[in-house]
Amino acid sequence: MLEKWNNFWRECRHSPCMMTPLSYITLLIICVLGIITLALQAPTFLLGILLAPLTSRANWFVEFLYPSAIARWGHLTILRMGAKGRNGVSLDENSGALPMHSRSIEQRTEVVKGRVYIHPLPQLLDNIGYLIVCVPQRIRRSRNSDEGPPPILGILVDCGDADSVMDQIELIRDVHYANIRNNNIEIHALLCTHKHHDHTAGNKALLNDEVIGATLKDVYGGAIERVPFCTKPVIDGDFVNLPSKCGNDIGELIEIECIALPSHTRGSIVFALRNKSDSGTELGSSDRAVVSHLFTGDAMFSGGGGVPFESDFETAKDKATDTKTVHSRFKPNGGSLSIERCFAELLRRGVQDEDAINSPDGLAMQQMMVFPGHEYTIELLQRQMQPSNMHLNSQWNKHQPSVFFELASQYFVAGHRRDLPKSTRLLTVPSSMKRELKINPYFRSLRKRGDLLLTALTVWYKHLHDDKKNKHNKFTGSDADMAYLSMPFTFSIDESIRPSMSGASERTPSSTNTWNVDHNDFNRSVFTTFYSSDLDEVIRGLKNGRIDPNTAAKKLAKLSEKLEEPAVIRRPIPSTLPSEKKMYMGLLALAVLGSAPSGLSASDSKTMKMPAPVVDTDRLLISKKRLISSLFRLGLLPSDGSSEGGIDQIVLIINLLWDEARTDRNDLQLREDREAADFELGQDEAKDLIELGALKHTLYAVAYNQPSWFKKYCMPCNSTPPTVSTSKMKRSGGELVKHDVTKCPLCANVLGCPLNQEEEEEEDDDLSFDASLTNQEPLSPPPNQGRIQLVQGTPKKGEEDDDDIELRMVRGVSTRRKVALEARAL
Repeated sequence: MLEKWNNFWRECRHSPCMMTPLSYITLLIICVLGIITLALQAPTFLLGILLAPLTSRANWFVEFLYPSAIARWGHLTILRMGAKGRNGVSLDENSGALPMHSRSIEQRTEVVKGRVYIHPLPQLLDNIGYLIVCVPQRIRRSRNSDEGPPPILGILVDCGDADSVMDQIELIRDVHYANIRNNNIEIHALLCTHKHHDHTAGNKALLNDEVIGATLKDVYGGAIERVPFCTKPVIDGDFVNLPSKCGNDIGELIEIECIALPSHTRGSIVFALRNKSDSGTELGSSDRAVVSHLFTGDAMFSGGGGVPFESDFETAKDKATDTKTVHSRFKPNGGSLSIERCFAELLRRGVQDEDAINSPDGLAMQQMMVFPGHEYTIELLQRQMQPSNMHLNSQWNKHQPSVFFELASQYFVAGHRRDLPKSTRLLTVPSSMKRELKINPYFRSLRKRGDLLLTALTVWYKHLHDDKKNKHNKFTGSDADMAYLSMPFTFSIDESIRPSMSGASERTPSSTNTWNVDHNDFNRSVFTTFYSSDLDEVIRGLKNGRIDPNTAAKKLAKLSEKLEEPAVIRRPIPSTLPSEKKMYMGLLALAVLGSAPSGLSASDSKTMKMPAPVVDTDRLLISKKRLISSLFRLGLLPSDGSSEGGIDQIVLIINLLWDEARTDRNDLQLREDREAADFELGQDEAKDLIELGALKHTLYAVAYNQPSWFKKYCMPCNSTPPTVSTSKMKRSGGELVKHDVTKCPLCANVLGCPLNQEEEEEEDDDLSFDASLTNQEPLSPPPNQGRIQLVQGTPKKGEEDDDDIELRMVRGVSTRRKVALEARAL
């Protein structure tokens, strides 16, 4: 019986006569219900459209509501609950201190040997404060002297949990300074990087403590930041008054400068601690390399930067660059641009120019250490490795291989340290600026902007500069510019000179309970990456006896330098001018690298002594010296001044651009904001500044201060917008891409056999380019010789003519190995 019913329903389910009308009825029901659902969701959809402009401005809540008492209570409560659940045991079960998220009591960074040290202070969920101590010099005192032994002087940086900080200070005293006669650590100053509660919640408790409060009188913070219980408001360029007691004067050994970086908050301060080069240690040594220790708070992390809560509001349209032209306006203080300007400022002022000039080649960035306010390294590096973010901030195919491998290495190291058992996790900070140039996406963006700007300068000098053939045959800059010419910087350095030049051999030895480290330890890589073919060549040379051990050691030391070379060489198409998008990106590069961070309002700028914000980006003042210094610090100018594109040639081009732009500005009778110029550099150096619009007019041959669409239609009939004569050369955003598959280490295994480097140097394949795109005489290839064609595809409708030029190897035959190759690559 059951089988009959199953067969009956099966027949019905597959019967067209029955199922066709039933399917129509089902479809009708679905459509009706869908329409009803849409009708019910329409109010929600309309409400979302109305609320979108408001919810996108959620940063206002952080800026204006976060300082309230209820926000303070809620934020700290969440942090304490998270700390109890994720971290290990507390230092003292009887105290109210939260458990530390990292093991750090044994670690200290040595600033001046035997005298000044920096101790990390883990707090709350992932915050990090710091304790700066100055140990008194060991001298023999008379028995009849009335003065007691001098104490240890201390300075705190950020305190979000007073109980934890006080407990750690006691442990640090017992572990590191037990053998000192008077080992009491007296806290004389508290430096607050910004006003957020996780960095300032312990200020009141420290001031009210009987022991610490007796000596703690100075609480430093930004003048416009409203730091709780701040007694010493500081502005950009101020120096901290360092304590001195009973002959223990910390001011004789170090200095602390205040650098204003308005982005995360409008009054954020980075405290730059530098040892004085003439400060002698207890062993009598002097002339130690000047190293900057940057307490960045939330302005900069290892591998990223703080959220720009209090910058100008940045919309999705502002972020999009595909539709931008050379006349498009941008917000220098908005979103990611404000972060990049702050990073460029920190890069320029971290190590003073005179210290960088006297540094050995390649050591300038190694002498800048970053001490951030959070342990965010693993999260920030992991975010860069996610596929969804690859196209936004990585684009590894356009970077040197060393950039990716450095990021991967640090990601693995950070993951190892943070995955250790509770209470034994190790910190991943401090970090060096040399490393941050590779693993931090904002610094990679600065380098990309610098590369684009150097290309624009070269194109201008070759095609648009009027007097390049008749004048300025050699550089005739000022003494200040000659100082910039002498400023060395490259990414790679000779490891053999590091210990002798930086004083690494003078560091205090470490023990089981005291881990003494300095900037050399944090600059040392855990992993070293190189090409296997280079290592195989050294191994074969040693086996065959062709190279001696000394030569092999030198080659091994330089194996990683080859990763600094790009795998694919890109350059603009000859005899073409930049496209509209490229020109817009070039203006952004000038603004980010050449202009100082400004206050968010005129009152902020006046109080903090910073440049005032501008509404018209054409009026943004660009500093020539700042631009040159930023390019140097980013490692974009070769130290060999004799080569094309070297340091002296680039400075020459920049000087010519400034002179010609100033001449063009005078011809157009444009007005320079003299007040802002005098405000930043003073009357004597005001000529160093020039408006961005004047540079745009000269560099890209476009109209200065282009009127908006509204003004164009509202102008009187007899008035016209300013115009300039433009070149008849074609504008293109394409590039020439050069890739030799027979020499590329990344493509060596595709050829089926390892490459013999010596044979390649003896006889290279001659590859010629299509002369139709380069306006050059065609090179006739030898018999049976391949050639490379550059083919530019026709853009489809709706697409921009801004694609890369296609590099197509039609046919290539190696004259030695007779290997036929056919390849095609972009």
